[in-house]
Amino acid sequence: MILGKVIGQVWGTKRSPNLGPEKLLLVSVQKDAARDDGYADTGSIVVALDNIGAKPGELVTVSWGSGARAVVDVPDNRDVLADAAITRIVDGTSFKE
Repeated sequence: MILGKVIGQVWGTKRSPNLGPEKLLLVSVQKDAARDDGYADTGSIVVALDNIGAKPGELVTVSWGSGARAVVDVPDNRDVLADAAITRIVDGTSFKE
């Protein structure tokens, strides 16, 4: 699982029927940094399936593999074409050493 910031959306004219109606969002991977908000871009961007309604600028968690497929609500999700999915919109974080 990673922490990321939604930076955009992927558009396409056709899609696989196994993908479903969910949006595909571009998520910039974040890391801890000595900044006011505590995070900085790593330069990595992932495409993640979104079925919770995340918007650009929001911090989100992204799960991978079978954890990503588990987010999609179908009885047998083995046919779901997703390696990454947004699992949570993050309202706040804290880290103490």
